[in-house]
Amino acid sequence: MPVLAAARPRRAGGDADVASDIEGCAMLRLGRLDRIASRLCLAAMLSAAFIAAPGARAAEGLAITSPDGGAVRGLVIGIDDYQHVRKLKGAVADANDLASSLRTMGVRDVVQLIDAQADRNSILREISAMVERTRVNDLVFLSIAGHGTQEPERIKGSEPDGMENVFLLPGFEITPAGSLQRILGSEFNHFIRQFELRGAKVIFVADTCHGGGMARDIDPRAAEMSFRQVPRYTLLVDELKPVSDKSDPRSELDFDHTAFLAAVDRSTKAPEVRIPGIDGLRGALSYAVARAVEGGADANHDGKVTLKELFSNVRQVVYQLSDQRQNIVTMSSPNQTPETDIAFDLTRGVVLMQGGRPVQAPAAPATEPSADLRQPGPPASAATAPAATAAAPRTAAPIRLAALDGKVSYFPDLKARDVTVLAVQPTDNPDLIWDPVSHDVIAWGDVIAYGVDVADLPTVVERTAAIRELKRMATQSPQVMRVSPDDRQHRNDQTVEIDLSDVAQRAVVLFNVSGDGTIQMLYPIGSDASPATSANLKLPLRVREPFGAEQIVAVTSQQRVVDLEKVLLQLNRRRAPGLVIKSLERYLPADARIGSVGFFSVP
Repeated sequence: MPVLAAARPRRAGGDADVASDIEGCAMLRLGRLDRIASRLCLAAMLSAAFIAAPGARAAEGLAITSPDGGAVRGLVIGIDDYQHVRKLKGAVADANDLASSLRTMGVRDVVQLIDAQADRNSILREISAMVERTRVNDLVFLSIAGHGTQEPERIKGSEPDGMENVFLLPGFEITPAGSLQRILGSEFNHFIRQFELRGAKVIFVADTCHGGGMARDIDPRAAEMSFRQVPRYTLLVDELKPVSDKSDPRSELDFDHTAFLAAVDRSTKAPEVRIPGIDGLRGALSYAVARAVEGGADANHDGKVTLKELFSNVRQVVYQLSDQRQNIVTMSSPNQTPETDIAFDLTRGVVLMQGGRPVQAPAAPATEPSADLRQPGPPASAATAPAATAAAPRTAAPIRLAALDGKVSYFPDLKARDVTVLAVQPTDNPDLIWDPVSHDVIAWGDVIAYGVDVADLPTVVERTAAIRELKRMATQSPQVMRVSPDDRQHRNDQTVEIDLSDVAQRAVVLFNVSGDGTIQMLYPIGSDASPATSANLKLPLRVREPFGAEQIVAVTSQQRVVDLEKVLLQLNRRRAPGLVIKSLERYLPADARIGSVGFFSVP
C-alpha cells in the first residue's frame, strides 16, 4: 500500500530530529482507497460559548475601545456592482459585516459606502468629514473591499516595482469621465497622514488585489473563481487630479501610528471564498478582521489586542479559510513594536437587564471531564470506536455535488452519513465536481481526489461536510501553522514540512485526515515530549502517491488532552471524520488552539 512517510516532529532552528521515520501507526497511510487524497480540513475549536454566529462575542458584553482613551471610528467601503468591469460577489457583504461588528462592539461613528454610494466625490467628502471629527487618541478603521489594479507610479521612485496600487470605484472605465472613478493608493496615504496629524491611530484594511499570480494553478475543469482584480489598462485621457500634499508619505514605512492589512502581496490575487454557514462568497480578510474586532484576536484573553495578536490571528484565519491560496500582508509603522503596541482594547460592559437594573452575565459552566476514559487498545472499526457522545443534531446545508458533464443520473441514490447530498449543475456553485471520465474530484480549483468511483463518493462527501463544520469553528483561536517550502503543488518524493509556531510549554496533538476520511495519529506517540519544550516544531512529510491533498490538524493547549489522544488512537486508520468532530466538541478545553493546513500533490 502506498504511504506518505512521516518523520517525528522536530524543533525548529537547526536542532537534530527527535527520531527517524515513524514506524507502525505513525506512518501516514492513505487508506483503502489507494488513489484518493482530499483537501483542506480547517480545524479550530474552543468551548461551546465560542461556537456561534458572527457577532456572538459582542453578546458577551465586549466593547472595542481605543488604547489611548479616545473614540473609535470607522469608514467602510464595499463595491460589488461595477458598471463597466466584472462584478464582484462578496465585497458588499464584507463591508456590511465589518460595519455591523464595529457597531455591535459599541462604535457609534461608522460610515458605510456601498456600491453606487462609493463614488469618488462621496468617498473624498466622507473621509474628509471624518478627519474633521477625529480627535487626539482616537482609533480609526479604514476598510475597502472591491477591485484593485496597478498603474505606473506618478512619483518616480515612490514604489519598489514602479507600479502604484489603485482602488477602482463602481463607475470606472477607460474613458475620460470614467477615469475619475478610482482612488490611488497615494491618496489613501494622504488621508491616513491627516488622521495621524490629528493624533489618531489608524488600522487600514485593503481587501483587494493588485497583482496577477496565484499560490497554485486552478484546474481548468473547476468552476470559475472570483478575484478582486481587473487586468491592467491604458488610459489615453486621465482626468483624475489626485488629492495630494508635498508632505504626504510615499510608502507605508513613512507613517507613525498606522497598521496595514492587505489581502495579498503585490504579485498575487485575492479570491472570494466560501465561509461555512454563510451564503455566497466573501473576502477572507474582511471576514477575519470582523471576527478579530469581536474579540477573536485576543489570544491571551487579557483585553488588550496587540498588533502581533491582530496580525497573527487574521493571517492564520485567512490562510485557513482560503485553503492556503492567500497569504495576507501585514505591516506596522517603523516606530511601533508589534509585540507590545496595542491595536485596540476590549472592555467588558453590562450585558443583561433585570428589573431595570444592569447585571453582569453569568459565567458559562465548566465542562465536566468524562469519567469513561477507556484504555487504548487495538484499533476499533469506525462504527464501534469509543468516540465522543453525539452532539446535538446540526442544521447543515447539503453538500452540493455536480458531474462535470452536467448529468445528475450518476448519483441518484448517493447518500452520506449526517449530511444531505444535493445534485446540481457545474455552474450552480457546487462544493464538489466529479469528472465521470477520469473520476477525479475537484473542489475550488484543486483536484482533491484522483480516481474516485461513484461508490466511493460518499466518503469524500462525508469528509467535505466534516471540513465545512471544522472551518466554521476555525476563526476563534487558531494555532499558527504553515506549509513549507510553499503552498504550491508538490510532486513525488518531495519533502514538505508542517511548521507550528508559539507552542512552547503547550501540549501538542497532531493528526492527519486523509483523502477518504481516514484518521492517522501522528503526535504524541510513545515517548514523544508533551508539552513541547521549544517555541517552534516541524513535522517533515515525504510525498508519496496516491496524489491529491492531505490535511494535518494540530491541537495545542496548556494541559495534555488525554481523552482526545485516546480517541484518536482508537480511531487510527479508521475513516471517521465525523467522530473526530464530535470528539473535539467533547474534549477540547477552553484554552485550546486548533490549526489545520493541507498540502496538494500532483503526479
